[in-house]
Amino acid sequence: MTNKQTNNDNADATIPPSQAVAEESIQLSALESNDSASKENDARENYSEPFTKDQTPTASAYVKPATPRTNLSATGITPSGSNGNCDCQGGEGNNENPAQLVYALGTLSFDFGTQARHDAIAAEIGIGDASSLIAPAVGTSELLDYLNESPYAADSIIWTLNLDAMPIYAIRAEGPFASQIYERLRKFLSDQIDPNVRAERNSIPGFISGSAMLSSGQEVPIINPEPRGMYNWTTQALINTVCGQAPSESKEKEFEKYQNRVDGVENFLNRVYYDVRNMGVDPRDRALNFAATNAFQIQRIFSEALSRGLELDQIEVNRSPICRMDSDCWDIVLYFYNPLNVLNESRRAYRFTADVSDIVPVLIGDVREWSVR
Repeated sequence: MTNKQTNNDNADATIPPSQAVAEESIQLSALESNDSASKENDARENYSEPFTKDQTPTASAYVKPATPRTNLSATGITPSGSNGNCDCQGGEGNNENPAQLVYALGTLSFDFGTQARHDAIAAEIGIGDASSLIAPAVGTSELLDYLNESPYAADSIIWTLNLDAMPIYAIRAEGPFASQIYERLRKFLSDQIDPNVRAERNSIPGFISGSAMLSSGQEVPIINPEPRGMYNWTTQALINTVCGQAPSESKEKEFEKYQNRVDGVENFLNRVYYDVRNMGVDPRDRALNFAATNAFQIQRIFSEALSRGLELDQIEVNRSPICRMDSDCWDIVLYFYNPLNVLNESRRAYRFTADVSDIVPVLIGDVREWSVR
């Protein structure tokens, strides 16, 4: 090996740092150039049409056709329930867990749920002043005046159904006719405080859809009401509907018969309101509560019984042994007795049937009567 060849090998083995950096920069530039060209080729392949400088690419040029998805049928969706069914109880429920029906009787009231909601509505009404830490209580008449001006706020309070001042349900309207339901609730509450009306009872049919926490900490079920069966009345108004107009007091015998009929109907209503009061959830209770609001059947029974000099003795509600398909039939039996001859005269039974399978119960068949011991 010559000296010249040895020198060349040494020169190749030892490269100055500045020359190495230059060569590395050249290599990186070449890689970036290749990468840019590759991206440009990919972009041109993805465009629907090639474009030039004079052409503006449209959005469709950047959109790839969608790839078809498979196994996207409804059978691939599993409900939240452990058994493959929805566990929710709201709305109409489902086949295995139908929504709980209610037909409840009581008086209306309201609650705000929280102190913050109470104070906010009190401020909108204009009760109290800004310096007070706690706003004064909102009265019924003040709330009704506010709701008449701002009916949309009816959903911001908790409407309650009470038995003897004890809240048993919260009432929440839903659906396309919610505003009409709240309008009726406002009317019912107004009738309770109107000295010329003084409504005593309200019927609220519907189904349970959750629960609500009142400001007292009490948790009550929520009724989603059905407006078809929402009524309010006074005991005296219902008695007048059943018994008709009172005759003149100058006709003593007719007036005495009329008064006996009034006493009998009032006794029946008081028994339902106070003696056998209930939550209106069980089918037996819904049938009984519906019977108390049906003046037509009451009038027929009491007119017949009181003409015999009988008085109400007992109320029974039993499942009907015969019922049409897809129905839930219950027999309401009223037993009457003669108070002047308890030992020697048999009692008289009057039976009518109610179907409580729907949200609003319905009477079926005719009134039947017979004598029992």
